[in-house]
Amino acid sequence: MAIEINVPRLGWSSEDGIFAGWLKQPGERVVSGEPLFALESDKVTMEVEALDSGILRPLDGGPAAGALVVVGQVIGYLAAEGEQVAEIGSAAAVAELAAAVRPTPASPRARARAKSLGIEIAEVSPAPGGRRIVEDDVLRAAAALPKPAAVPVEAPSVAARGRRVIAARLEESFRTPHFYVQADVNATALARLREELVPVLAERDGVRLSFNDLLIKAAALALRARPEVNRYWRDGESVPWETANIGLAVQTEENLLVPVIRDADRLGVGAIARTRQALVEKSQAGRLQAGDSEGASLTISNLGAFGVDRFQAILNPPQSLILAVGRMAKRPVVEGDAVVARLTLPLSVSVDHRVIDGVAAARFLEALVQTLEAPLRLLL
Repeated sequence: MAIEINVPRLGWSSEDGIFAGWLKQPGERVVSGEPLFALESDKVTMEVEALDSGILRPLDGGPAAGALVVVGQVIGYLAAEGEQVAEIGSAAAVAELAAAVRPTPASPRARARAKSLGIEIAEVSPAPGGRRIVEDDVLRAAAALPKPAAVPVEAPSVAARGRRVIAARLEESFRTPHFYVQADVNATALARLREELVPVLAERDGVRLSFNDLLIKAAALALRARPEVNRYWRDGESVPWETANIGLAVQTEENLLVPVIRDADRLGVGAIARTRQALVEKSQAGRLQAGDSEGASLTISNLGAFGVDRFQAILNPPQSLILAVGRMAKRPVVEGDAVVARLTLPLSVSVDHRVIDGVAAARFLEALVQTLEAPLRLLL
């Protein structure tokens, strides 16, 4: 009896891929473990090995190279010697069965939005001509639902509503394939520069310069130096940011907020300090507007003031980068054959692997470290 050849799952969150072609000829004998066909994702082309042995019989009317296929789809059979194609069944019948049991693929963002709105993704259909469900399809389905009758309920507190938003965003983020790159900055020159600038900016601008202000400037300059990482994932494709806006995680009494310093690469450190101070005050007072938290390429989360040496942060969607900053302190460092105490600053960058590969992330971190270790660049 012929054995089905199915499309496997390319990754832990994948629901579809691109069929890249057969690696065996129709009618050719296939041995279990041999490469049988190729699939493409947004990152890789993968050769899929045969799980059984037999004669390759591609499905009549099956996918051509470049066609979208979904996980579990039948694309052919491995037949016994002498078994005829006519015995295997028509593509139309198989497609009809597959359509009955296989859900339409949906983007991770669409699934997250459907979950937050309480909508079953199986009840959402893609727009005419669409190959999978995207976020706009979910919003359109939500708008079409009948409005329930109003029932008097106690309104949730501001803190509870904010916590729900944070929870929904973190659930969405955690489905994103993260990886991490880390480095320690020799912060001696950085600390000296801040010490010299604090009284100057206090007298001129009436603001106290923080290490976060210098980190904001350095991160924005690194984004400009490495534009290949200044991108985000939207409905199945990588999209560039046109700005170098930096978000700063701010913990209030009730919520975690991320106000955004816009065009930080073009601002002087004094202007960044003034903007940061104003946004933090608005956050603490509960006066932050929606537009104050949108459009950042990267978020900085600094827990050094709480005695945290190192940590890894979860991405803040739709951003592809978040910088986790640990405690600046003297630590043992090997220089030549000697171990000396040096003021160091631990950094960890969490990265969306759909958008940014390892080498690009490493080069971004390298640019960031170089700027922080030669901090006069922040004043140019």
